[in-house]
Amino acid sequence: MKLINKKKVIFLLSGNGSNLLTILKKNLISTKFSPVAIISNNYISKKIKELIVSNKLETKIYERILKLTPKFIGECDVIFSVGYLKKIDPQIIDNYEIINLHPSLLPKYKGLMTHKRMLINNEASYGYSIHRVTKYLDDGEILSQKKGKINSSDEFELSSNHKRLEHQNVYKDLIKFLN
Repeated sequence: MKLINKKKVIFLLSGNGSNLLTILKKNLISTKFSPVAIISNNYISKKIKELIVSNKLETKIYERILKLTPKFIGECDVIFSVGYLKKIDPQIIDNYEIINLHPSLLPKYKGLMTHKRMLINNEASYGYSIHRVTKYLDDGEILSQKKGKINSSDEFELSSNHKRLEHQNVYKDLIKFLN
């Protein structure tokens, strides 16, 4: 599917890509952007690959990229890190617009294991932040945040609630940023 005059977005991920799958499905309906590439340091899920093929999306897939360098990026308007757990090369940060989905209400809980740390500290709320990427870890300008109330001390339940919140809202937040 060729999209004309749409923002070109590259996605970075490390996990199974449930947020990315949700974003791509929602974009099929409204076609607000063109997903030009998906770059992962792991394997990309079969569901994402099937969605790309079955909808004839012109999206390059790069799997098991252990060192992200500018040669993988190419032409794009924005790079969206959706659960990418690796450090991004400073040359990429300096030359591209990069936003990141982080699983906490920044500036709290930068880095990893955010849910565990929220529970240990008896936080009342969980949430996510979308922020600009800088050379400092989870430290760029916050563009969007959404939160929910923590109702359980179970980390798995908190993680499930958190994913549900992201799946409901991240696509809308990305579109707002692109406009």
